[in-house]
Amino acid sequence: MATIRVDWTQDPVSLHCEVAEPLVRLFAMLRQQHGLKKRSIPMPDRDNGGFIAFIYAPIDPRALAKAIEEVA
Repeated sequence: MATIRVDWTQDPVSLHCEVAEPLVRLFAMLRQQHGLKKRSIPMPDRDNGGFIAFIYAPIDPRALAKAIEEVA
């Protein structure tokens, strides 16, 4: 099971995961349930390994945490 980590200190907020697929599923869920459209595609994280993606729109931290639990 891959773990998605959220970095709230960055602007925009970044999401990190060992593999890209959980991030893809997470963004699909956030789009369907919360209408989230402003985000990047998952891309290789050259600094830390794994994959990174960004959210460019405000999102409720509780909604994001719940979505992460559901895709994990």
